[in-house]
Amino acid sequence: MKSKIKILLAVAAILAAAPSLAQKPALQNALPAPYAAPEFSGIEQWLNSKPLSMQSLKGKVVLIDFWTYSCINCLRTLPYVTGWDKKYREAGLVIIGIHAPEFKFEQNIDNVKKAIAKHGIEYPVAIDNGFTTWKAYKNRYWPAHYLIDKEGTVVYTHFGEGEYDVTENNIRVLLGMEAAAAENAPQAAASALTPETYLGYGRAERFGGKEILQGSTEFHFPDAIAGNHWALGGSWTVDAEKIISAEKGAALRLNFTARKVFLVLGSAGGKPINAALTLGGKPAGNVAVTDHRLYELIDQKTPQNNVLEIISDAPGLEAYAFTFG
Repeated sequence: MKSKIKILLAVAAILAAAPSLAQKPALQNALPAPYAAPEFSGIEQWLNSKPLSMQSLKGKVVLIDFWTYSCINCLRTLPYVTGWDKKYREAGLVIIGIHAPEFKFEQNIDNVKKAIAKHGIEYPVAIDNGFTTWKAYKNRYWPAHYLIDKEGTVVYTHFGEGEYDVTENNIRVLLGMEAAAAENAPQAAASALTPETYLGYGRAERFGGKEILQGSTEFHFPDAIAGNHWALGGSWTVDAEKIISAEKGAALRLNFTARKVFLVLGSAGGKPINAALTLGGKPAGNVAVTDHRLYELIDQKTPQNNVLEIISDAPGLEAYAFTFG
């Protein structure tokens, strides 16, 4: 009996000195069925890097970020992604941004290069204008994160904003590091906020209570606009993915609930266009539209309901989609 007790005590001492595999950090929200990472394909150009392959990245931990530069959700994620690149590159993490355009102007590689410089992206970015790699991953979202272990297996995914602490700790686990201290990550947008709103006839919703059709039309504002709906006044041309002002004074009106309002805008002729803003019928500044990108129009400091109007000072103002925060 004494010898058995001595053996048990010795085993306990060994376990205390060398933690078991079960005590090592584990992946959070890991995929129940991990799978081999698809190879990059159909990439038009690589930025910040020579062409890469999953095969050449074996032995590295890889984070793939599907993004596009006018997506507000992607832009709010970028500080975390660029931060992970700086913190963990030397430890063996490789981040690859797969740029898959939501709008036609995002296919312009010079536009993507400007966005890369603006947001301090130093990791490789692959231009997937044909959505070939997007389809290989069966992806459906901007942004989307795929975390791949050193053997080339996708072991964790996350779509949209949030779960930054989980993603970072999973990166650390795959790199053989201890879990990081929890940080207060921004909360996801409240469900009461106005949803993302597209303006072109291809995906338009909540247009003054009716369907918006292709072509050039003279519009008239209704007496009232329901919550989360929008309407037009003056002459506009409606395209599949955007609306274009056809005269000076053409206006877009939106009944929204949010703190911030963002709108993807551009100039059809490439020349700067100014648009005057009113909020609740009162002047709220101007926005100078130059290149095609996401513009922040309004910050009310707290989420609340209001009516925003945007009045173009010239033909050629292009408007694509509202997002909110």
